[in-house]
Amino acid sequence: MGNGRAAVTRRPYAWPGLVKPWAPGADVGQVTRPRRLAVLVAGVVLLAGLPVASARAESAADAQAEAQAAADRVEALQPVVERALRAYDRALAGLASGVSQTITAEQAADQATQLALSDRRTANNRVRALYMSGGSSALIASVLSASGPTDALRRLGYVQRLVQTGEAGAATSLDASAGLQARADALMRAAEESTTTASDVERRFDELSAALAEASAELARLSDRARGLAAAEAAAARVSALNAAVAASGQARVATAHASESVPADYQRLYMAAARTCRGMSWSLLAAIGQVETGHGANTSSSYAGAQGPMQFMPATFASYGVDGDHDGDVDIHDPADAIFSAAHYLCANGAGRDEASTARAVWHYNHADWYVALVLKLAGQYAAREAG
Repeated sequence: MGNGRAAVTRRPYAWPGLVKPWAPGADVGQVTRPRRLAVLVAGVVLLAGLPVASARAESAADAQAEAQAAADRVEALQPVVERALRAYDRALAGLASGVSQTITAEQAADQATQLALSDRRTANNRVRALYMSGGSSALIASVLSASGPTDALRRLGYVQRLVQTGEAGAATSLDASAGLQARADALMRAAEESTTTASDVERRFDELSAALAEASAELARLSDRARGLAAAEAAAARVSALNAAVAASGQARVATAHASESVPADYQRLYMAAARTCRGMSWSLLAAIGQVETGHGANTSSSYAGAQGPMQFMPATFASYGVDGDHDGDVDIHDPADAIFSAAHYLCANGAGRDEASTARAVWHYNHADWYVALVLKLAGQYAAREAG
C-alpha cells in the first residue's frame, strides 16, 4: 500500500510492518488516478517535512514575545552605552587638559627654579665682591670715612640695601619656585587621578558594549526562531487543510465506490487461492485491495513513496512477509502470484478473517487511513454480494 496517489493524515514514513506508507489513489472501479489528488499528496509530503512538531512545542507567538523582550533589552542598553561613551570621551578630554596643565606648570616651575638659582648666584656674587674688597672692615671703613653724619648714614644704608636686596631677591625667587613646583605636583596628582578615572570609565564602557553585543546576538537568534516557528505553524495549517481536503475526497470516493465488473480471471483465481491460506479470509477482501491499489494489476508503476508491484508493497515489508505464491522458487514483488499471496499473509498476520473488527484492523495496518479501510470493506462487501447473488 502507500502508492503515493492519495494523501492520508499520517507522516510519510513506513510503520513497522506497514505494507506502504501512504494510502492508494486508484479511482474506485477504474485504473487511472486523478492528477489533482497526486498534486495534493505531493504537497502534503513536502509540507510534512517542515518542523511542525516544534510549532506544537512552542508557538510562534511565544517565540515572537521572547524576541520582542530581547529587542527591548537591546533598546534599553543602547542609551546606557552611549552615555558611557560620552563619559569616556569627557574623561579623556579632562585627562588631556590635566596633562597639558601639568606640563605647563612643570615648565613654569623649572623656569622659576632657574631664576631663583640665578638670583641666588647674583646675591652670592655681591657678597663675594664685598668680601673681596675687604669685607665688613672695608664697609665700616667706608662708613667711617664719610665726610659727615649724613654721608655716613647714606653709606650705611647703601651697604644694607646692597646685602638685603640680594638676599630678598633670592628668597623671593626661591618662594616662587617652590609655589610653582607645588602647583605642578598638584596638577600631576590630578592627572594621575584622571588617568585612573578614564581607565574605570573605559572598563565600564567595554562591559556595556559586551552586554549590548550579547543582547543583539540573542535578539537575532530569537528572531530567527520566531520566523521559523511562524513558518512551521503556517505549514502545519496548510498540511491540515490539505489533509482535510484529501479526507473529504476519500470519503466521497467511499460513497461512490463500486466493485469492478471486470476482474481478470487469472487475478480472481489468485485472490481465491491466496484467501484459502488464511482461515476465515474472503477472496473479496484481496480483490478489493487489488482494485484500489492497481486496478487488478493494470497500473503497477512504483509510487512516489517506493511502493511496488500489483499489491503495492514497500520492499522492506515485502522482504518480511513475501511468499512464493506460484512455487517457482523466486519471491518477486512484481509477480502477481507472489504479491497476492504475500498480501494474504500480511493481512492474516494482522488478524484478517477472525471477525469484522479484526479484519478492519488488518486493513488499517495495510494502509493507515480510515477512509481507505471503509473503501476496501465496502468493495469487499460488493464482491461478496455479487458472488452470493
